[in-house]
Amino acid sequence: MTMNFADRIKEVVSHGLSAPQPIVIDLADAVKDKEFSVTGTSFYIIEAPDQASYISIKVNRQDALPIDWVWQTGFRSPFTKLYITTPAGQAGLMKIVIAAEEADVFEILDNRSSISASMNDILGELQGDITPETWGTEKTIGTTPAVQVLAANADRKGAMVQAKDSNLGIIYIGFDNTVTSSKWVAQLPAGASWPVDDYRGPIFAIADTAAQLLGWGEW
Repeated sequence: MTMNFADRIKEVVSHGLSAPQPIVIDLADAVKDKEFSVTGTSFYIIEAPDQASYISIKVNRQDALPIDWVWQTGFRSPFTKLYITTPAGQAGLMKIVIAAEEADVFEILDNRSSISASMNDILGELQGDITPETWGTEKTIGTTPAVQVLAANADRKGAMVQAKDSNLGIIYIGFDNTVTSSKWVAQLPAGASWPVDDYRGPIFAIADTAAQLLGWGEW
């Protein structure tokens, strides 16, 4: 039966409502079906190192279907036992909150967006890296064949290429080795540069004059 506010206050005064209980899981400790004898009506993973970290939980019976759970997910149904498996290869602590009250008495409020667990990644994308991914000595670009300036890099946030100011020709930038003076995404006369964000594939270059120099870097 749903409790009204006055009834809830009476339960609190009489200590009839139990406080949520935490379970802390060390993800570095790989275990299978570790039994936790806890009575509750809901659990929620309130802390984890990141969104990729997970545990598998069987509810009430060791032969039950295991379900994977990650940060900001939970379960609402009566239980007396949890069998928790921590897959190998993880690290950090995961905190689970256990509650033993009806849903109208105990409810976790989570106002974070569905992508909030990746906010650190988003912040990193906006701020850029402290150290570059790769950069180095200028590359010499000729008329043939096309030169790979940057290889594909899944960690790239941005890149920059710039033609040296002493060049006499034009350097043409493309996404593969078929780049030509008539097939390109950027053309760089002496001193010109081309920055790119949100592209992580390879970058190639070719020139209309031999021995043109190109600076390059990514972060």
